[in-house]
Amino acid sequence: MTKNVQFIKIETNLKLWVETYGDYQNEAVIFISGAGANSSFWSDRLCENLTRKNFFVIKYDHRDFGYSSKIDFEKYPYDTIKLAKDALAILDSLNVEKAHVVGHSMGGFIAQLIAIHFPERIVTLTSASSSTNSPKVPLPPEKTWEIFMQTSPQNDYEKDLNGFLQVWKYLNGTADFDEELAINYTKNLYKRQEIKGALGESYVKAQANLTDRSDQLKQLNIPALIIHGEGDYLVDKYGGIQTAECIPNSKLILVPQMGHLLFNHKILRKFENEIIQFLIDNKQ
Repeated sequence: MTKNVQFIKIETNLKLWVETYGDYQNEAVIFISGAGANSSFWSDRLCENLTRKNFFVIKYDHRDFGYSSKIDFEKYPYDTIKLAKDALAILDSLNVEKAHVVGHSMGGFIAQLIAIHFPERIVTLTSASSSTNSPKVPLPPEKTWEIFMQTSPQNDYEKDLNGFLQVWKYLNGTADFDEELAINYTKNLYKRQEIKGALGESYVKAQANLTDRSDQLKQLNIPALIIHGEGDYLVDKYGGIQTAECIPNSKLILVPQMGHLLFNHKILRKFENEIIQFLIDNKQ
């Protein structure tokens, strides 16, 4: 397995941290993380397993996060379309014309936007823990916001860790919580950047102009995999159900006990294996 890391220049003062696995001549898959998550959300195991199936795998840190360039959002605002174009710019830099696009949470929104606005660049769509942004999707329960508000990291890993663990445990759904997975995930966040205030706050602003994509998704003509946890307290499972109902050629998988994040080895493996099998089944 060949893994390469590099910074790819997108704009004059913007470089994105990009990790690639395998032979660039193989069919490409690009993984897009959610708000407040870096490329490590997608495990090396997942990427390595795909390279063994002759895929070229790409994952990266969003602008303003992880190892990628930091942005003053107020001076240089961006939205989800801009983030979608970041993904396409990475593909361009790597000379990839088309790719399987896999996104989680906000990454699912971005993946959907690529499918809608740039259909010539996408082979298949995987939208995980995401939604159509329809007003019919129930809002998160009040407890979700209460849990979030209790955590205000100050870039002190030792002091901040317990607060993050409370959030991760809640977002893990009803499955058993693997604290070691969560601790390693948190360490990686702190390794890549300062963590102060609300995690991924600028991405909430970036999503402000998102509209209901239901009608646009009905026009898609590509294979799609929709994965959602039945215990997701951030994006209600109906968000996934409705996404699958809208996309004509889609497969819906609802995972019992799975939350919005995956800190349970059994569920994480199922999540990864479903993606791998879908990509294999739809390999060109």
